Amino acid sequence: MNAQLIQELEDLIRPMAEALGLDLWGLDFATGGNSSILRVYVDTEDGVTIDECARLSRDVSVALDVEDIISTRYTLEVSSPGLDRKFFDPAQMVPYIGQNVSVALIEALDGRKGYSGKLVAVEAQTITIEDGEGTVTCNWDEIKKANLRYAFPVPGTKGKKG
Repeated sequence: MNAQLIQELEDLIRPMAEALGLDLWGLDFATGGNSSILRVYVDTEDGVTIDECARLSRDVSVALDVEDIISTRYTLEVSSPGLDRKFFDPAQMVPYIGQNVSVALIEALDGRKGYSGKLVAVEAQTITIEDGEGTVTCNWDEIKKANLRYAFPVPGTKGKKG
């Protein structure tokens, strides 16, 4: 993914999202074959409605047509980050300390490229996860992908998560 392109897209989209009362959570731009997909994730404290996503999608589509930032064919998708939200920055993880996350690393650490467990700390550009084998601390630049692992309530346990 081209960091400069992502920054240009963020600079274009962020003010449009904020004008609608939405926070830009992050962007994914995936290329493959003859077309690409631009995924725009937005959120608010109360969640995001389909109508809000549709409105931002229309605004972004027009702006991208005018600015012509993306030179290839692409599909635009606008949505909330969802329950298993992808993290684009370690600061986004701070409110989720104590919850389960999964992390895929670029290079193996202690013979493993993937870790899942409880997020126990976030400091500047590092995160610490506690899994069944102990704790591991990863630098953000070593992480390929990090997601929240939402635990659905177990049926018959009155809202307790399993």
